[in-house]
Amino acid sequence: MKFLGFVLFIILFSITTYSKASEMIEIPAGEFVMGDDDDRYATPQHKMRLDSFSIDLYEVTNENFAQQFSQHIFWKGAGPHPVSDITWQEANSYCLKMGKRLPSESEWEKAARGDDARLYPWGNKPPRKKAHPFYSGLIKRRVGLNKKDTSPYGVHDMAGSVWEWTASEVEGKKITRGGLWNFHLEYEFSKTFDRSRVSASNRLPFLGFRCAR
Repeated sequence: MKFLGFVLFIILFSITTYSKASEMIEIPAGEFVMGDDDDRYATPQHKMRLDSFSIDLYEVTNENFAQQFSQHIFWKGAGPHPVSDITWQEANSYCLKMGKRLPSESEWEKAARGDDARLYPWGNKPPRKKAHPFYSGLIKRRVGLNKKDTSPYGVHDMAGSVWEWTASEVEGKKITRGGLWNFHLEYEFSKTFDRSRVSASNRLPFLGFRCAR
């Protein structure tokens, strides 16, 4: 009887994990403000119109990734944490296996920023408390834990988690978005328009991804 109960638990756990990985939300078509004139890496600020698209509510986790790539290993208890140390090619392959793709950086920014040009997913004011390593790219936690870090469309962890690969490229390097880089521990470095350039073959402990469609 105990064995049957354990088997049922594993089945339900697997279904829940897959369900969370499959959860997406549709971002409506329309204009939004992209970039920022005061940030030399995000200038110029401009209006952009996008067709509707869907994006994962949560970052891809270690558990999600291991279901598609069995060679992926992670620390005990880190299953629900965002997957990291993943190259761009691996992230792209995962999304394709799921019938999805990586989001463009403009799609990522709209999903995080909404249509009111907000600085952070939750609004224009940084949290009163200083950022803690608990909400950062190197010291991870399960996806969706920080309820405040939610965009106007309901997308989670776009400012206080890991950097995320996008499909976009500039001068031979892939554009990453989001995150709260552990070495800074300042929300100043996780605004909706912040962007970095990373070689597609790099593996970084604070770089993960989510998929779009």
